[in-house]
Amino acid sequence: MNIFANTEIHPDFQEHKIERIKTYLRSTIVVSIIESVEEGDIEIAQILHGFVVGDETGRFEHEDVVISSPIQYTKDCNTRFFTKSGSYYVSVEEVDYVTLTLPEWITMCNTLMNPQDIICYRYLQ
Repeated sequence: MNIFANTEIHPDFQEHKIERIKTYLRSTIVVSIIESVEEGDIEIAQILHGFVVGDETGRFEHEDVVISSPIQYTKDCNTRFFTKSGSYYVSVEEVDYVTLTLPEWITMCNTLMNPQDIICYRYLQ
């Protein structure tokens, strides 16, 4: 698994000399999605949840909610994230961490609720 510096060119794009473009997020949360089985909890994936403050990709508007594909790897003390779909996200603030069950994650995606609100909702039930 390769990690790239900010100015390095992704190997898939060497021929075209295309640098990786980034989406910048605030209120970034790494969400661990777990499923409980008889043997214990299994982590299915880690994804990002955050609000767009800048986007070089042209996919997002300012303040759009981003729920990423699974995180493939991180760098720079977990402030830069590369996802399975090939996206590159940069957190402009300190990152928070939350663990959600699979049904809670589905609720988060369907309602665009903040993962921390899902945790609060869990304890109100």
